[in-house]
Amino acid sequence: MRIYASATIQEELLTGFQSPCSEFAQKPLSFDERYGVGNPSLRLITAENDFPHLGVFRHDKLLVDLSARPGPMSLVVTFLDDEVRLFRLDKRKNIDDLICGVVKVILREVSS
Repeated sequence: MRIYASATIQEELLTGFQSPCSEFAQKPLSFDERYGVGNPSLRLITAENDFPHLGVFRHDKLLVDLSARPGPMSLVVTFLDDEVRLFRLDKRKNIDDLICGVVKVILREVSS
């Protein structure tokens, strides 16, 4: 089964012999191309606690970009008191020196 970058529902009319190349008409989804997984500034961090107000739950995987500059309302990772902390950046917090990375993707396994 292939996962494609853009999925659309279309009614297909099957008439005669279908080309074996038709399944390769769209390029398959590549996490490496989409998020630059090979980039040395990216890290995969596992959440050890629940953060329901941020949409992050225990055992979620966070793809963190250590070189990205956070924008307004970015989900950021920082080290405070010898532990990793996760929070949403807003205008009231001035902790630019403490920010370690910006969360780009949250991956959650939905089946056990």
